Amino acid sequence: MSFRTVVASSGKSLSASEKRVIAVLLGEPEPSSLRAAPVAARAQTHESTVVRLAQKLGYSGFPDLRADLERDSPEPVAASALMRSDTGHELAVFARDEARALERLSSFIPQEQLVEVATAIHRSRVVYLFSKADERPALDMLARRLRRLGLVVVELGLGGKDLAERFVSFTEDSVLIAFALREAPSQLPALVREAERRGGTSILISDAPGYHFRPAPTHLLVAQRGDDSEYNTLIIPIAIAYA
Repeated sequence: MSFRTVVASSGKSLSASEKRVIAVLLGEPEPSSLRAAPVAARAQTHESTVVRLAQKLGYSGFPDLRADLERDSPEPVAASALMRSDTGHELAVFARDEARALERLSSFIPQEQLVEVATAIHRSRVVYLFSKADERPALDMLARRLRRLGLVVVELGLGGKDLAERFVSFTEDSVLIAFALREAPSQLPALVREAERRGGTSILISDAPGYHFRPAPTHLLVAQRGDDSEYNTLIIPIAIAYA
């Protein structure tokens, strides 16, 4: 089992320092070289925290955790394969990468969870959408799809005043759908917290398995994108939106 899957399926509560350790581990491009002490230093915590985290997640120690983490790493790709030709990124490599990501989508998000989310959306009166600027194509596509289904859609801006004015009408019959790819927008925690306070539903779409967003949204849809981290596309988030 991969480390991302172990973290995503763990029901254990994590401390702030343990979350920093996980962030360091998930951001390491060469996990085979990881050692507990350097990981602890980068996470600004003690080495014992790294070891305890491994045991909390069910590993006998850090070496076992590292072995699972290596399973998450994409296979090495020759430098020539990463070079862009006159026609752009090599199509065959790109297609295989995205196809693998699509094939494993159902292992991250079970059908039952999609049904719960779809039911919540269809029962709502208004759907509010929020994302960073670089996720806007996925958000715009989702907005068009929801409007075709007859739903009222409000697209939230990033500006403080505009965001507050558009969100003021959010009620218990409303749903907030937000994208948090790579990292969450700084305004998102306050939005999710306010949606919960007003009795509404919040749905977060992310590409970081094991990410513990606080405050927790009503529904969290998480699926890893393609293995080529330099050229992450919106294909997986868009596929989730269409599902």
